[in-house]
Amino acid sequence: MPVITAVLGDITTQDVDAIVNATNMAMRGSGGVDGAIHGRGGPTILRDCIARFPNGLATGDAGWTTAGSLPARWVIHTVGPNYRAGQRDRALLEACYRRALEVADELGARSVAFPLISTGGYGWPRVDAITAAIEAIADARSLVSEVRLVASGEAVYKQVRATLWVRCPPPVSTGTVGSLFEREPIQYSLRGDASLWRELRARFADTPLPDDWFTLRTLITHTIEQVVGEPLTNRESAPWHDSAAAIYLPEFDPGHGMSAGHVHLPWWLHTGVPILLDRYAALSA
Repeated sequence: MPVITAVLGDITTQDVDAIVNATNMAMRGSGGVDGAIHGRGGPTILRDCIARFPNGLATGDAGWTTAGSLPARWVIHTVGPNYRAGQRDRALLEACYRRALEVADELGARSVAFPLISTGGYGWPRVDAITAAIEAIADARSLVSEVRLVASGEAVYKQVRATLWVRCPPPVSTGTVGSLFEREPIQYSLRGDASLWRELRARFADTPLPDDWFTLRTLITHTIEQVVGEPLTNRESAPWHDSAAAIYLPEFDPGHGMSAGHVHLPWWLHTGVPILLDRYAALSA
């Protein structure tokens, strides 16, 4: 399975073997990612598209061309399904990622950067598009070793990263802060708390355990506050069932409704952080 990472940036500047272009069936350049790749890569890409694919490509299929002036060696073009036009078969969206990786294998590419296919003008719901991308790439039998999922905006990047850390959590080293998160609590307060737990596990996967519990508590607390955007103590007196104590984080919302995406600060202050400190104390006993 390729190592998948979330990247905040411009796909046209990715220094990888191949970048993936979300194009239309005609493959003659358009707007969005397609227009940006043709614009930065130059006319060589369009000439190659015309020569290699005179009849374009079918939805879900992929093919390669030169990368022109781009840092990459190749552009792998794929045609995503148009959700707004009624093309809502998720298998077509997943096929774009799978076929692009098959083409990458044919080229001998080992690093590939993808945009989120079909989420622009084609209107595929973002949450499902992110999940489909990660699942298709993670399940692919490919020789590609590195895959970047490139998001141009901060909010989308956070959502990709959060989903990725749930679906493909990074390995955690022994003797790290992340190792304290290996066993999840039996019950969380809200669904977003489970997502935050997994994000903290990933963030601390390689962070060595500090020498004392006070430093550990400060590190964990400050990181939680960085993620949620306010101090834990702001809502410490609120009971667990008080909805005013919950903070909604869009990146943790899988689109299931109810309490999805909500983090309950009192749970972290009175339950979550103490669990981690107890585990730290047990290691020192």
